[in-house]
Amino acid sequence: MKRSMGQHYERRPKGAAVFDDAIQWSGWGTALKPAHEPIAIARKPLSEGSVSRNVLKHGTGAINIDACRVDADKPTGWGGKAAGGNTWHDGNCGLGHNGPPTDSEGRWPANVLHDGSLEVVECVLPADRPALRFFYSAKASREEREFGMAGCEAIAMPSLNGSFQERGCPPAKNHHPTVKPIDLMRWLIRLVTPPRGQVLDPFMGSGSTGIAAVREGVRFIGCELGEDYFDIACRRIEAAVREAETQPDLVHAIERVPARQLALI
Repeated sequence: MKRSMGQHYERRPKGAAVFDDAIQWSGWGTALKPAHEPIAIARKPLSEGSVSRNVLKHGTGAINIDACRVDADKPTGWGGKAAGGNTWHDGNCGLGHNGPPTDSEGRWPANVLHDGSLEVVECVLPADRPALRFFYSAKASREEREFGMAGCEAIAMPSLNGSFQERGCPPAKNHHPTVKPIDLMRWLIRLVTPPRGQVLDPFMGSGSTGIAAVREGVRFIGCELGEDYFDIACRRIEAAVREAETQPDLVHAIERVPARQLALI
């Protein structure tokens, strides 16, 4: 408690409630931590009577199972057709880039994906066969979030309810609150996009789906209402285009290493 000009005041941490109404509702919020994110796959009613006839006539309607199979033998990452022939497994339970591809075609892709979090590993994945049945993609790292943002100014991160956080999250160059993992979007694009197809993202955000489309070698159209996010998306997608021009081997080669999951096995 301090005294100044006849007034009493008390220093409080930055962001702490001050007024009575705020103190009364201190600790309350407007959202829960997003621990489950549903992904919907939909298609128009078949005009030709069957999926095969629809695909033959219109070139769309099926999902690409073989390109999205989950490795059945090596819990360290992708293998076989799903990795375009690349693997992170060296055959001796170690990691090696572009090691020998597995002979197995892998498991049929499941309708559950996971991020390797401790809760998933303990509650969902069987202890004797961890991660073999589900596609794994880690949450977007800071490096991934800020891909293509070199030279930009870092600003405060908005929380899920739209307010700017005073504490907890440092400023970031890509300040979008829900940046999707690029590997996840690549897997989804590969699953549903026909050869020479085109991806439309009506809520582009910071452009992760656009980067994924570039790396998968398909066309992309993105729409975004927020000007700040649109500028971020353009920067990141343009960087992906430049990257693809100089590193064409990135197309159809998933490169993420599930390091966190390896530590949990």
